[in-house]
Amino acid sequence: MAAAALLSFTGRAAGILRPPLAELPLTSELLAVLRKHHLRQFRSRAVLATVWDWVASGGGRPERVLERVRLAGTSLSPHVLCFGPALNRRFLSCFRRAHAVVPYRIEEGRVYVYDPNHPGDRERFVKFWQDGKSVEFAYGEFRSREGWGITLVPVRVCTR
Repeated sequence: MAAAALLSFTGRAAGILRPPLAELPLTSELLAVLRKHHLRQFRSRAVLATVWDWVASGGGRPERVLERVRLAGTSLSPHVLCFGPALNRRFLSCFRRAHAVVPYRIEEGRVYVYDPNHPGDRERFVKFWQDGKSVEFAYGEFRSREGWGITLVPVRVCTR
């Protein structure tokens, strides 16, 4: 859903006039398009990009997210932020509840995101802070201290 929303946004940003996904009536045609975009995240390119960033970040560690993230509206290939399991004992329980959001603004250690589960909420953000030698993050139920990791996936890997 996050990739579908981002692709819809980039179309609007390129001058293709469409209403936001949250304002469209839920028709069988819309569901078919959303299913198509959702299934693209399981293609080999998307899976490899996700696994690559997860491994490169040490199991979803958030240390360099703020400096690397590409925002919607500011990049040709913005990122989707994926919350998934960190490399620890809660790996499997976190894996089944993974989630993705679209970052669009950074302010004072906060990455503001569009969350497909909360389409009208413009105040949702991922909070990052330094805790001793490591960086921590929290977004709703997704907290690095509770076994969650975070990865950056370029939306372009979900379009082909």
